[in-house]
Amino acid sequence: MHLGSGYIEMLHLQRKKELPFENVQSLELVAGKGIVGDCHCLGGEKQVALIMQEAKNWIVGQESEGLCFSRYHENIVTQGLDYSLLKEGNILKTNHTSIEISSISKRCFSECKLAQKNQICQLKTSSKFAKVIISGNIQLGDRIYIDDNN
Repeated sequence: MHLGSGYIEMLHLQRKKELPFENVQSLELVAGKGIVGDCHCLGGEKQVALIMQEAKNWIVGQESEGLCFSRYHENIVTQGLDYSLLKEGNILKTNHTSIEISSISKRCFSECKLAQKNQICQLKTSSKFAKVIISGNIQLGDRIYIDDNN
């Protein structure tokens, strides 16, 4: 497996805003909308939120919590995919679906303790937003890779 590929380690769905995110085995993605059954399935540029497993591990190990740690909720956790290679407009594919990177970083807030200490936040560097361009299912363990043809 090269740096432009990895696999799906976790999947999350939030059915209603007042409910917590659920760990699920698969997600159904709909082009132009987002994730079927998710309360955020509204279209737009941020239909799917992704994060590297390494960044999730880093977040858990921090002594002081960044402002966004409790605010950012990912739908897809990947292992092995190098997010530094991802640029806006890149296509990520699995066997049954494709998503397009629509935003390559989260913005930081001046009131965040990490920003005030000039610490690099892995949530900013290792999370991405995407929009669904080809409908299909995504499952735990699926290979995910950067489409080299775009």
